[in-house]
Amino acid sequence: MAPRLGRPSPVTPSNPRLNADEFDIWFLEFSNTYNLNLRRSPSDLSPQKKRSLPYYSDLQYYESLKVQYFKGKHTLIHDLFEQGARDIHNKWVKKPRAERGVYPFPTQLPRATTEPERCQLLELLRAILDDVGSANVSSSSSFSHVSTSPTRRTRRSHAKRGSDESQGSPSSKRTRSIPSEVDTEFDPDDERPPSVLSNLDRGVVYTASPVPSEVSSIQAPRDPSLGASRTLYGLVNTANTSKSTFASQVFSGHDEYGPPPGSQETQTTVIASNPETVKLPLLQPSRGLGSDSDSLAPSSSTERALQVSFDNHEKLRQNVRGLLQNGSSKHLVRNFTRLATPSLPTESPALASPSPVSTPSPVEDRTDGIPPRMVYGDSGDLAQRLHDVWPHLPRHYDYAPFVVRWEILRIALHCGIHMDELRFEYDPSWTDDQNIMWTTLQAQPIFRGKSFPEKSRPEAWTAALNDKFGTEGQVVILTASLTANTSKTGPLFILKLNPLKLDLPHRLSRRFGSDRFLELVIPSMGSQDVRNFGESAIESIQRWLVYDCHVLLGRVWTSFFLKPSLPKKITNENTLGPQTKTIHQERIYLFAEDGNDFNRLGTADHWSPKGEPVGMHTKMRRDSLIDWLLQISNNQKQPLLKLFSRIALGLSRTRPTVVVQPEQIRHRPVDIISPTSKVMNDGIALMSHGLARAIRDVMGLQDIPAGFQARFGSAKGFWIRDTTDTSDEIWIETTPSQRKWNCDYAEDDHRTFEVRSESGERKSATLNLQLLPILEDRAIDAALMKVQVGKFMSDSLKRDLDAQKAAMQDPVQFRLWVHENSPSSRRAERVKHSQVPFTAGLPTSREDIMSFLLDSGFNPTELTFLRDIAWEMRKEKCQELQERLNVKVGRSTYAYMVVDFLGILEEDEVHIGFSSKFTDEQSGFSETFLHGVDVLVARTPAHYPSDIQRVKAVFKPELGSLKDVIIFSTKGNIPLAEKLSGGDYDGDMAWVCWEPTIVNNFRNAEMPTVPDLFKSGIVRKETLLYMDLARTTRDVTSKFLAKAFHFNLQQNLLGMCTNYKERYCYAQNSVQDDSAILLSTLISHLVDRAKQGIVFTEQDWFRLRKTLSRTDPPEPRYKKENWSGKGEPTHIIDYVKFSVGKPTIEMELKSFSESLGLGEHWDEDLVRFYKYYKEFQGPFNERREAVRKSTWETVLEELKKDIEAVAQEWPRARGEWAIRLGNIYDKWQAISPTTKVNSKTVRSLQQEDQVNVGLSNWDLLKASFCFQMYYKKLPKFVWYIAGKQLAYLKALCTSRRVGAPPVLMIPTMYAGSRPDNKYARALAARNDGRDLAESEAIDEDEATNLSDEEF
Repeated sequence: MAPRLGRPSPVTPSNPRLNADEFDIWFLEFSNTYNLNLRRSPSDLSPQKKRSLPYYSDLQYYESLKVQYFKGKHTLIHDLFEQGARDIHNKWVKKPRAERGVYPFPTQLPRATTEPERCQLLELLRAILDDVGSANVSSSSSFSHVSTSPTRRTRRSHAKRGSDESQGSPSSKRTRSIPSEVDTEFDPDDERPPSVLSNLDRGVVYTASPVPSEVSSIQAPRDPSLGASRTLYGLVNTANTSKSTFASQVFSGHDEYGPPPGSQETQTTVIASNPETVKLPLLQPSRGLGSDSDSLAPSSSTERALQVSFDNHEKLRQNVRGLLQNGSSKHLVRNFTRLATPSLPTESPALASPSPVSTPSPVEDRTDGIPPRMVYGDSGDLAQRLHDVWPHLPRHYDYAPFVVRWEILRIALHCGIHMDELRFEYDPSWTDDQNIMWTTLQAQPIFRGKSFPEKSRPEAWTAALNDKFGTEGQVVILTASLTANTSKTGPLFILKLNPLKLDLPHRLSRRFGSDRFLELVIPSMGSQDVRNFGESAIESIQRWLVYDCHVLLGRVWTSFFLKPSLPKKITNENTLGPQTKTIHQERIYLFAEDGNDFNRLGTADHWSPKGEPVGMHTKMRRDSLIDWLLQISNNQKQPLLKLFSRIALGLSRTRPTVVVQPEQIRHRPVDIISPTSKVMNDGIALMSHGLARAIRDVMGLQDIPAGFQARFGSAKGFWIRDTTDTSDEIWIETTPSQRKWNCDYAEDDHRTFEVRSESGERKSATLNLQLLPILEDRAIDAALMKVQVGKFMSDSLKRDLDAQKAAMQDPVQFRLWVHENSPSSRRAERVKHSQVPFTAGLPTSREDIMSFLLDSGFNPTELTFLRDIAWEMRKEKCQELQERLNVKVGRSTYAYMVVDFLGILEEDEVHIGFSSKFTDEQSGFSETFLHGVDVLVARTPAHYPSDIQRVKAVFKPELGSLKDVIIFSTKGNIPLAEKLSGGDYDGDMAWVCWEPTIVNNFRNAEMPTVPDLFKSGIVRKETLLYMDLARTTRDVTSKFLAKAFHFNLQQNLLGMCTNYKERYCYAQNSVQDDSAILLSTLISHLVDRAKQGIVFTEQDWFRLRKTLSRTDPPEPRYKKENWSGKGEPTHIIDYVKFSVGKPTIEMELKSFSESLGLGEHWDEDLVRFYKYYKEFQGPFNERREAVRKSTWETVLEELKKDIEAVAQEWPRARGEWAIRLGNIYDKWQAISPTTKVNSKTVRSLQQEDQVNVGLSNWDLLKASFCFQMYYKKLPKFVWYIAGKQLAYLKALCTSRRVGAPPVLMIPTMYAGSRPDNKYARALAARNDGRDLAESEAIDEDEATNLSDEEF
């Protein structure tokens, strides 16, 4: 049942002697619900000291509300405030920062989001308190005032998927007619001992200890043995305390959130909603406390203070009192950790997950009321070090927005600041501009002299302040990393938070909110730094990752998925020579189950409502998250590890497009099966032309692609247009090979077509290094194949260098060259940021730096800085070519592999067509399709000799509309994709080559008979089913994750085996002997290790190597810098690298360098601005004789000192480039006119609008003066810090010389600009003295628009 938000009526405690703790809970929930940021009155301060507090005025609300609470009027006050707040809220019209495309997030809760709104609500509260305090307001008010005996909420299991429990039926509950000892234990007038409530005003998440820590209040151990109803926190509870007044309840109605009807009279296309378009369910009217006591659900923070077993309540309270009397409370939180999970039957070592130390059940056997500390391994110190990994901000930041807390903690961690030293208060103005917050922090004494981390990009900062935590089509993502601490003390890992950044969302973040997901990169358990901890510690780390609640920034995070991350390379420059260490890493995904400002999930609901704002999430456990995605109850027969791997589909970053209705989905019952029972359409299906067109419109594409690689519910793969469909009907198919689990497709998010990529225009490709040995092995003439591949390398290298040399002679031509040679990611970055990204004074990428300087009027052969960038870029490309040997072959490309659903292609026939002419200038090829020619198709990585196949390309008119993909036949016994390294059609791309000199010298190899590695015992397979695990444990989710984590954290030997196979085949000079085939088979199994549960250990690998060779083969010679063999190279890779590549690159780079010339650092145009102001100082003789310095003399002298101070930082800066540059740039930005003079003329240099964009006269003067001082000594410093202003000055001077003003462009327009190919060629023709008609023919479309006069 879909959720509906509601709020139950408040409860007036019937106990005449109310507990002060209850009021504190009530008070803080009241404050947090409306974001009032009220503070509790410190009980340990005298009235005089309280008056000296800066927030003393806010304490009056606490005292006034406390008086009315004990008079029983708090419910009336809340109802009056609720009504008044809604009236005020309805008048608030939010448009954050007037930013285009940013709309207020719809919400029904009158919650303050800005300081003015908070002040309005406080004025309302003050008026209500004055009225209630001065008048005897009758209880017969029009507001509901309900008094009833207190009840206790009973634990209830989650409702079944899609079920709707009756809200009016009585629920089981336990009532008490007389006050308990707990209720009357403390008098509200007495000074109460330390309790959970003494820290509750922080709004933080507490541990399962009834007494808070003195330092950090945020810990979150969980008992994994409690199953579905596990207790995260066991805090002291009073039976008549309830948060119900403020709880958000979720109920559902079929009209808004229920499953769509089975049929519709008219077909509609629904576009996938982004967070800003999702409307929150309406709040329901307050309900009195009736028989349904489950509706009185406290919020997450209150629940943590209340959620304790009532059966052990008295014993727990007595134990707490004893601890308080013994003065041991301050150590209680640190010494409390999670309980154990029950032991399971013996399993294989590969899957058996480490379990916490077994302890008695917390309900049945525990007698002391305090759960014991869980000790990981044999060391309590290790548990403490793991606990200390997560630092906690001081309490006064609890009311700051989440993004502000993230940034404060990130900066503090980077600067090595202890959390207790962060004593400055949060300022709401920080949300207006990130720079304000950074400037404030940099001015704090504890941060002075510290190097700050890289800033988050402004657009990411702004997006994170929105309720939806993102922008149109993108979300802010949270990432962090842990580095092993080599010290013997302190946290076991060092936490680093990364800058906020924007990226595509994934399905889970769209459904539950991007800010609830944290990606944490940690070293692999096999890395040396982690191994140094010891085997016992590694097991403890694995348990810590799975079983612990990781409390960070007031939220409880639990892990639910992991996958390998990119390796991290660290260069140590302190040794005699630079040494690089590679650290393999894992990416852990965490979900925020609970937090300070989280509401309690409704009793009838299984999942949080969709579209919740950042500060108003609903508590939900990770098992519900996994169940929402995988629908566990319908998929328990799946292998455990395979089911775990499917979580990755919910984390794929995709573009949501069209929401398909249930009746528009066609689930094919069977795949296309060959006579040998092979699936011929593995991973691919059809969609209608109408759906493809709708997707195109949503994505803003120019043409309708042939197909899309996408995710759809439980299906993943590739979808192509049905070429026989000519209607506008919307429909989509799924096939059994696409569907990875049983999905009911009930929710819109499971019926949203999520695009990862689409087919597009093809271009020439490179020949992958892995294909060269197979090409040599399958060549009819191996020597000729080597020579031909070498010729392609030398020809393409010379052609590229000649093109760059010619282009650099003319700025317009070079601008075009830069555009044509830029990576495809350049456009994606511009789209992501809606501008060209800048870092400090210049664009972030080298290509954009060159374009920016060329657009401003600089010449690449005259300006040394620009020349050096072009040289370095070309040099790096040549070095990459020499190392990777990616030889460009003009008549080759990469294309998505799809199948012929019409069945018109014969076996070993393929069809390929292009959306535009595919042109190869070297060979003169220029066609839109291939027909009647043989082509080679391959897929990387390639290992078997048969992984490259020679087939026939034919053109079929029936398939002609499917362009930019290669279509394989569905006939035959084995699908062609499977012959290519075991590929399929779920988005795999094929290398397609129709170069005659390569194709005609190639012959196919039969698919080898592969050995059965399972039968021979080389590898094993884990086959445990999820249902088998569910039978043996109560907390099945934790055990499920523990086993999956334990398996996936084991060392993956894929890279090691691949490297060995490469060395072995090189040494044997063969890719097809029995050992090579065995190694290739092993590698193909290890590729799917995580999904298939393949077990292959280091011991297995050691034994296998001994059977293959007595000694490990040496590194191939092509891995070295220079040829070390005897005679001429014979292996094809050795030949291409040392006989062709290396000498050609050295010769061509030398020629290229000579053509560039030396260039000049100096540019007179850039110092004109400084010289203009320098003249204001007067002649030197007059200044020397003057009694006192003139205004401009003082200004320029002080400016010179400031520039020198910043410049001195440049050679001393260390660390990452972006961080070094950002810190120096901040100091540069802080340079302002000296205060030693008070001149309106000087102040006029900083006109506000110009300062904001860095183009005020003061900014230009700084840049011009800096260039004058350091143009030759520190040229990179000058350009990277002041490049923006120098480019502006150059554009002014250049435009003046041609007699036209410079043209300014706004960032979004500049990001979309590109050079005109025809204009560049025509201009080059004019400069060369050639006629325009010879250089550029007139298009037919243009000719029809020309008048007679123009002709």
